[in-house]
Amino acid sequence: MTSPPHPLWHGQELAGALRHASLWLDAHREEVNALNVFPVPDGDTGTNMAMTLQSATANLPAGESRVSRIAQLVTRGALLGARGNSGVILSQIFRGFSDAIAARDEMDGRDLASALEGARDMAYKAVMRPVEGTMLTVIGGAAKRATDAASPHVALDTVLLAAIDGANAALASTPDLLPILKQAGVVDAGGRGVVLILEGMLRFNRGETATRANVESIASTGAQMAFLDQVGDLHGEDAFGYCTNFLVVGDGINFVTARDTIAAMGQSAVIVGDETMVKVHIHTDQPGQVLDYALTLGTLDQIKIDNMTLQTETLSKQRSTATQASAPVREVSEPTVLGSIAIVAVAAGDGMADALRAMGATRVVPGGQTMNPSTEDLLRAVDDVPANHVIVLPNNKNIIMAANQLPSLTQRSVRIIPSISVPQGLAALSSFNPGHSLDANATRMSESIKMVTTVELTRAVRDVEIDGLCVADGEVIALIDDVLKAAGTDAVDVLTKALSGVDTQTSELVTVFTGSDATERDIAAIEAALTDLLPDAEVDMQDGGQPHYLFVIGVE
Repeated sequence: MTSPPHPLWHGQELAGALRHASLWLDAHREEVNALNVFPVPDGDTGTNMAMTLQSATANLPAGESRVSRIAQLVTRGALLGARGNSGVILSQIFRGFSDAIAARDEMDGRDLASALEGARDMAYKAVMRPVEGTMLTVIGGAAKRATDAASPHVALDTVLLAAIDGANAALASTPDLLPILKQAGVVDAGGRGVVLILEGMLRFNRGETATRANVESIASTGAQMAFLDQVGDLHGEDAFGYCTNFLVVGDGINFVTARDTIAAMGQSAVIVGDETMVKVHIHTDQPGQVLDYALTLGTLDQIKIDNMTLQTETLSKQRSTATQASAPVREVSEPTVLGSIAIVAVAAGDGMADALRAMGATRVVPGGQTMNPSTEDLLRAVDDVPANHVIVLPNNKNIIMAANQLPSLTQRSVRIIPSISVPQGLAALSSFNPGHSLDANATRMSESIKMVTTVELTRAVRDVEIDGLCVADGEVIALIDDVLKAAGTDAVDVLTKALSGVDTQTSELVTVFTGSDATERDIAAIEAALTDLLPDAEVDMQDGGQPHYLFVIGVE
């Protein structure tokens, strides 16, 4: 059943439209995932966009009537919840949308067109080298048609329809703009996600309701991925004193001053907000002092204070009764003095994570192919380590953009090393010198990753022909530094073909991480092949435990 379209949106209508868009996108996430260009089992654009939008809409207040305020909260939730490149770009789309209606209590069709123009402009600014044939093209098409349809009293429904028409037309053009899409026979996945978001907003405006199955799907995953209701377990080595969490609601708050003042009162501070709302997590010996200052900013809510000293003493007693074997050490190398340099890395698979820790990583965030950690996941790790200076190793090309948001979200000095694989991350760690400065280490580590070639073997998830290479569903495929190079039925043959185009004459070390799906026969065959192909290099076989990828090989 439908109802007459809304002529105007106030805060709750905008919130409802975006919640419905979240449901609609989530219902089609696998469709979007299937548009992956390469036939690798990590097409996760739909998942990343859906989780980002879930985070953006998870905790919108029921009583807020201003569209500007709802848009601000959506932007903040999207930024912290952003996963993958598509999620980060989506968060910037919302940021531009929000900026365009920053002074509005309500919005009509013309305001919506302006908001989409702002979304387009901000999305293009967010990408260092914008490429047409992507979701940028699609949000651009939506904005143009919406603007063409806008007039002083145009209905929201009319502008939404125009935006969807423009987005679909732009989506259809993406294979002509980006040859790799035409070769793969697909349209851009992120662009399809943009269309679905607009469709969901239109369905809401027309009074259509989501199916029970869709609602249940969102309910089961959204609670896990929601924007922080409280900042939560960010206890690091400073696990003494009081873990203090609260919300300040006020008017005209000087956020920068408030953030800096509160952060100076303790450690492990995570403080987000704006001029009307500030969310605080901090470890402090004087929670009363922090709350007294916060009261000068506005009204306090959601106050939660935990005695970490008691918690730590209890945990210490529990640990003392356990054997060393029952509780493996998680961190092999940690800075013990606040002010030194800590390293946060990302990895999928216990073996990969252990290798990174053994080389000096302070924290390892779970994630990688098929499941990119959010900006918030990375932020927690950065703010949890006991150091003022932090180096981040994303170890995946689809995590770098989320990691690049960190310096503006934390009090710590952060440097991002653009590593695209765990072998590159390990090479960077091998060049780390704790006696050097943050910038000197960042420069040296960034140079080190260029000395590593990463070869990945996995199985194709669909038929495709790319650059003259025919791939059949289920075949073994090889990628070198994320570029598809070979395919076939035998893993050794595929590896041999892939390495034939690589200069291996100066290779000294080959590190092989075996995946959870690799058999003992596969492992023995690959080790023998690498020994033959690279006779002057040392071949180091390690149990990586990574999903989906049979082997991840670093050649240095």
